[in-house]
This record gives sequence, structure tokens and C-alpha cells, in this order.
Amino acid sequence: MLKHSATVFVACALLLTGCLAQDAKKRQAVVAGSFYPSDPGLLSRMVDDYLNAAKADSSLGDILGLVVPHAGYVYSGPVAAAGFVQLKGKKIDRVILIAPSHVERLAPGAAIYDGDYYQTPLGDVPVDTAFARKLAAIGPLFQLTGAGHETRTQDGRGEHAIEVQLPFLQRVLGSFKIVPIVVGDQRYQTCRSLGIALAGLIDGPNTVIIASSDLAHFHDYAQTVAMDTRLLAAVSEGDYLGVVRNLERGVWEACGGGPIVATMMAAERLGGGQARVIKQANSGDSVAGDRTRVVGYAAVAFTKSPSVPGQEYALGKAEQDRLLEIAGKSVE
Repeated sequence: MLKHSATVFVACALLLTGCLAQDAKKRQAVVAGSFYPSDPGLLSRMVDDYLNAAKADSSLGDILGLVVPHAGYVYSGPVAAAGFVQLKGKKIDRVILIAPSHVERLAPGAAIYDGDYYQTPLGDVPVDTAFARKLAAIGPLFQLTGAGHETRTQDGRGEHAIEVQLPFLQRVLGSFKIVPIVVGDQRYQTCRSLGIALAGLIDGPNTVIIASSDLAHFHDYAQTVAMDTRLLAAVSEGDYLGVVRNLERGVWEACGGGPIVATMMAAERLGGGQARVIKQANSGDSVAGDRTRVVGYAAVAFTKSPSVPGQEYALGKAEQDRLLEIAGKSVE
């Protein structure tokens, strides 16, 4: 009788597990076979080749955030790998992915995925649903929703800006959870609110923020390099007001400008120092690239500033002069 009861219990448990698995909400891969290979073996080899060709910089220290591109791998793969390889060997449990919306016009604010998994040919990546719920509870700008994540156009096109980052993370980190965020409204206030909210929720060193963004779009090679260089200089200096202002004016371009600014602000509040540009290139640098009409890419790392006892809030003369200069321009 006892043996029979145990058998029934195991059968019920397996049945319940199967039901729960079927009820799990998965965001299907929509650009496998176009932006990157759909075959798992081919995809793994391609990503590993990019990572092996990239160089990890041991001087970076603790990484709080990255900016990486989201184009097809044949164009932006080497630049993306230059960013992701910096995470190799680091203990990362949670990755917060912030991306723009290319497919759906979203309501103001940020759309946090309300499902359980993001799928790639390399397997399912679990969503940190507890963190997602906490973020959504902060205010009306943050919504738990599949909007911006699961929507497809009539021709079947779906959002790619988060999905294309996952195979790199799978090969670099192995086991981790994600918080997928699509930003439909890239105004300064939204970016600031998101950056502050993330900094307040991140509770340890094992989280990294990824801003998914390409840079200048469809200019010639020289113009793209010039525009992107100026934008990246402002990012390196932590000048997010300059980034926002020049993106709004169209002086610089970045489809994920909002995610970049939110990541800059979060990293700053988490003790981040100056950002470092790891690699800058564009589609014209690829074998298949056309140099008359290119898209810019960059990999940028935001790292934690080294702590000097007794000098946590000390400003040097150059920093004081720079703050006065910024204040003066703001008043003007």
C-alpha cells in the first residue's frame, strides 16, 4: 500500500510539473535564421569565434553595465563580442537588458516582459520575474506586459534588440536570469526614472545592465565615424545631458539612446566611474558592408570606481572647474 501511494505521488508530481511547464510563458525567437543562425551548433561556433577573436581587458575591474550593438551578427558581431568577452569569468546572476522598440509604438515608459522565458536556439533563458515585478511596482511608467516583446508585423517581423544579445550571454555566462525591458519613450524623464529605479533595486555585485543600441544610421563612412566619435566621447565623460540634448536635436544618432542614458545614470548611482569605449566600428568595416550607407556600432563598459578610504567624495581642482562649467552652461 505504501509503495503504491509513493508511485501515485510521483506520478502526480510529474503531471503537475508538466502542467506548470506548459503554462510557462515563453517569448519565441523571431530573428533566428536572419540576424543569426538558427542551427544551435552553427550559432555556438559563430559566437565562440567572435568571442575568441575579442580581447578581455583585465584592468576594467567590476563591470556595472555595457553598451553593445544589435545588428545582424555578420555586421556587428565582432563589436558585440568585444563587449561581452569582458564578462567572461565573472559571477553574473542577473542581466538587465534595455532596448528600444523597432516594431511597435509603445505607450510612454518602459515595457517589462511579463513572461517566464526568452527563447533562443541555444535554449530558454529564464526571466527574473521577482525583480520584474518589483520594478513594475515602482510607478506608472513601468508596465509588466508582452507589448514590445512579442508583437510581430504583418510580414512576421519581430523585435530583435534583446533577442540578439542572448546567444552571446549564453556562451559567456552559462546560467543566469534576465530582466527584458523595451523602452518606447526615450525622453529624458523616462530614462532618468528607469536609471534611478534600477540603481535602487540592484542589491549586489552580480547584476550587469546591458544597453542595446546601434549608433548613426545610413550616412557615409566618414560622417558616421565623426558622429559616433563625438557621441562616445560624451558617454565616456558621463555627460548624459549632452547625449540627450544632441540626440533630440539629431546632431548624433542612436536608436537605443534612451537605454544608453538609463544605463549611464544607473551605473553612476551604483558607484560607476568613467565609461570606457572598448571598440568602435560600423557596418562598412564588415566584408559585406557598403561604405556609402553604414550603421555605427560600439562596445562600451561602465565600471565601478575604486574606493579610496577617506576620499569617497573628494573632488580635484579639474573636477571642480568642470562642474562649474556645466552649471554655467545649464544656467545659460
